[in-house]
Amino acid sequence: MALFERFRMGRGQFKPELRAALESEGLVVLAEGLKGSIRYDNFKAPGKRFNGKVTGERLAIGISEERLAVCCRSGSVEMINSPFTLDRLAAVEPSLPEEGRLALLIDYDRMPDAEGKVSGQLTIRAWTPEAPRIVEQLRARLPS
Repeated sequence: MALFERFRMGRGQFKPELRAALESEGLVVLAEGLKGSIRYDNFKAPGKRFNGKVTGERLAIGISEERLAVCCRSGSVEMINSPFTLDRLAAVEPSLPEEGRLALLIDYDRMPDAEGKVSGQLTIRAWTPEAPRIVEQLRARLPS
């Protein structure tokens, strides 16, 4: 079963180019191969409409001095790859719903450049012992 899971969800690692970029920017936290999920609530994007849909994923989360990156499916899908200077990251809300669990709520309705294109919320959940450190680092860096 593990082989099928790895084939379907990937290893949850960054592509080498993105990992090298994070390292060159002063890597703060790097967590790869995390079991997690993505939940869509009232989500609308061109050609997509999801409400309550949950998909299991393998995730990678990286925080450098300059940016936040979250990828799934062995880096082939970039959920977030934005510098902290962008106002759109104010729509990302990190939390600790329980011990060892991280949640990143992305509220597209609060993003200034998503108007009309994407709406709703997406929650990325991951299980990692690094969860408290990740949330602490994100709260210190994300725009409010």
